[in-house]
Amino acid sequence: MRFFRRSLIALGVAATLPTLIFAAIGGFYFLRAERLQVETATLRRSDTIVTLSDATLQGNLNALHVLSTSVYFETNHWSEFYPRVRRVWEGNPQWVAVYLFDASSEEQLFDTRRAFGPPIQTRLPGTVTIETLRAAMQPVIGGVVTVGEPVVHLYQPVLREGQLRYVIVAALRTQIFQDILLAQVPRDTIAALVDRHGNFVARTRDYQQRVGTPATRFVRDALKHGDGKFYRGRTYEGFENYTAFHASDWSGLSAHIAVASSLIDTPRSWSFAVVGIAGLGCLALGGLLASLVLREMAEHRRTEEGLRQSQKMEAVGQLTGGIAHDFNNLLTAVIGNLDMIRTRSADNERLRQLADNALEAAQRGAKLTSQLLAFSRSQRMHLESVDLEQLLRGMSALLLQSTGTSIDVQIDVAADARFVTSDPNQLELALLNLAVNARDAMPDGGVLAISTQATRQAQRDFVEIRVADSGVGMSEEVCARSIEPFFTTKQVGQGTGLGLSQVYGVIRESGGSLHIDSAPGQGTTIHMLLPAAESMDVAIAAAPTPSTPVVLEGSAEASVLVADDDRQVRRFIAASLRNLHYHVVDVDSGTAALSQLEQQRFDLLLVDFAMPGMNGAQVAHAARARRPDLRILIVSGYSDSAAIETALGTTPLLRKPFDTAELSAAVAAILSN
Repeated sequence: MRFFRRSLIALGVAATLPTLIFAAIGGFYFLRAERLQVETATLRRSDTIVTLSDATLQGNLNALHVLSTSVYFETNHWSEFYPRVRRVWEGNPQWVAVYLFDASSEEQLFDTRRAFGPPIQTRLPGTVTIETLRAAMQPVIGGVVTVGEPVVHLYQPVLREGQLRYVIVAALRTQIFQDILLAQVPRDTIAALVDRHGNFVARTRDYQQRVGTPATRFVRDALKHGDGKFYRGRTYEGFENYTAFHASDWSGLSAHIAVASSLIDTPRSWSFAVVGIAGLGCLALGGLLASLVLREMAEHRRTEEGLRQSQKMEAVGQLTGGIAHDFNNLLTAVIGNLDMIRTRSADNERLRQLADNALEAAQRGAKLTSQLLAFSRSQRMHLESVDLEQLLRGMSALLLQSTGTSIDVQIDVAADARFVTSDPNQLELALLNLAVNARDAMPDGGVLAISTQATRQAQRDFVEIRVADSGVGMSEEVCARSIEPFFTTKQVGQGTGLGLSQVYGVIRESGGSLHIDSAPGQGTTIHMLLPAAESMDVAIAAAPTPSTPVVLEGSAEASVLVADDDRQVRRFIAASLRNLHYHVVDVDSGTAALSQLEQQRFDLLLVDFAMPGMNGAQVAHAARARRPDLRILIVSGYSDSAAIETALGTTPLLRKPFDTAELSAAVAAILSN
């Protein structure tokens, strides 16, 4: 009996030995994959932080570049240029100040924080010199310095005839980078954004004390010798870690995210010890390994599909911005000609009704173009006072239709939290995106509550808009990545990942901030903080556009030169003005328009902004050099609003698409001045 028992034990050991070896090998590869997953996720997050920071810098540099194209650098009328720069500065709350320097005399021509006055002999602010800019001949990102508060300086050179003539400098608050950092990493993580000199720009811990100070030697060594992956280090708090880091060759900014050493070292150590304990659960471990392989394969397929979907959506975004000008030209011709058909068919009720229907559809197309431009991020928002009660009441039917009958939509706008500063169209789209997200989070129905309350922060009045649902909620990891462009937890083809990123962009561009509270099974609350506004602006914003053509007294004696490269738009404009008894000459280029001005006297030049060769702003500048008294009206369907408005100076602008009434009103207004 004892022999039989020993034989059974030996047989069991022999049978179990291959299982133990298999379990040890499987455990080794499982733990290594776990370590690689931690490393990959952290590296991806550091890359995202740098990408968002570079995008923020590029957006602000674009604004400075637009200022550098202003006509005032030709006229040197700094007293007129100064209030325009101040308006741009006041519209960018993340800017502490904007300076203008003469590169030749190294004089500060003005500083938006003080009243305009005589030039001041002083050096450039920050870490960059005139010599550095003269050598670079392109925009430069400075390091973090403290000027009352920590800032990063952006330097935009102004070149004329291949020479550095002026420098526009903007002091950008580092708080914007702190917001990006905190939105991308968990709250208990130690992470930092560092400039090219090794100084902290943002940090998850002790930001106020650390910003602008040197980072640890481990960080500085990584900037000198690192390969953009992982390095061993120790934080100022004494936290031993592996740090994932990614640096931008363009801006010099680098993101550093600390990972506990145990998360990297422990899997490596346990991979060798797992042989001794594999027998405790070899069967369960085998099943877990098989499940993990299947799950990894499914995740890989989802990742590939998501990448293809994100590339497709990115292409759509670029396409919408690129075709905006042509589409607005088409709509201008369609709306304009339909408007003339409607006017000339006053005695034919049926034809007039058909023209009205077609005109309404074309105007809906114009609104769709505006929404597409908002998606492509190429159209600057038009900030104004928005009545939240009126806006939510106007879109209540759309909210109910979008969420369905199983969801109870509750709206509560406080009397003292009714008016905010934002773009009404973009804010409406943002609220609609949040409602759709809430609907998807409540497949079995629930409550969607939209409420407002007044608050005060940093000595400014704000209105907090809360959008709360009783849905499934989000995990901490999903919540941290929720505003990343193209990140989505929905199935491929059911979500683009652009909803929350659009909401975040609208709130930030409006001068506010966004915070998300969510937990699995606890629902989600989106907190949107927007600057409070005065109610009087609403009436101004709601002023109606003209509905009938305005005929100026004595218009038969006025001559108008029309320049537009689009034949259909040019024919519509010329025909409309001739119907109003103006003398009209139309040409298809800026060069032809200047040639006509040499041959004939005109009362008004009406020119398209985006044309081959010379654009509208260049034509306007050249025309004024020839005829200082010439009235000029620029029309444009171009998508980059900021570029247009800065390049034109005080020249009036009429946006495409427009009808005969809007065209006649604009022309009459200019000729009457």
